[in-house]
Amino acid sequence: MNKFAKAFAALALAVAAVLPSQAAFAHAELETSNPEANSVVGAAPQVVSLTFGEKLMVIEGEPAANQIQVTDGAGARVDNGDYQVTGEVLTVSLKPDQADGTYKVTYRVVSEDGHPIEGVYEFTVNGMARSGEATPMAVDDSPVPTLYAAEDA
Repeated sequence: MNKFAKAFAALALAVAAVLPSQAAFAHAELETSNPEANSVVGAAPQVVSLTFGEKLMVIEGEPAANQIQVTDGAGARVDNGDYQVTGEVLTVSLKPDQADGTYKVTYRVVSEDGHPIEGVYEFTVNGMARSGEATPMAVDDSPVPTLYAAEDA
């Protein structure tokens, strides 16, 4: 190996050792939710669950560290306040018999690396989505003109 190659390899190794990896800067983000953000579901779910990219921190004696609230269109809380953290999943149950409408999910959690993550999304409950029924379209029974190409004679 020549001197230039050795110097370049040593420099590259030194830079790699000094710079922290990108993974060290990564923070948990919401990866999936059920119901999904901006979705339309046929019936209100019994549970809302959020799955993050890394485990959530459970801090004993700090119940406010991880929070989730589900509210209806009027701003009334419709969850039971019984959230649970299991690894990277945060869940809360909903009160039964919720009406059709738009619901807002607001959350704030602390990832395993200690960083807070917060966000809001909405989903809509619409019984028509469940029933498979749709508003009938008007049917036009008038004849449709048919065009024929003229044949070259």
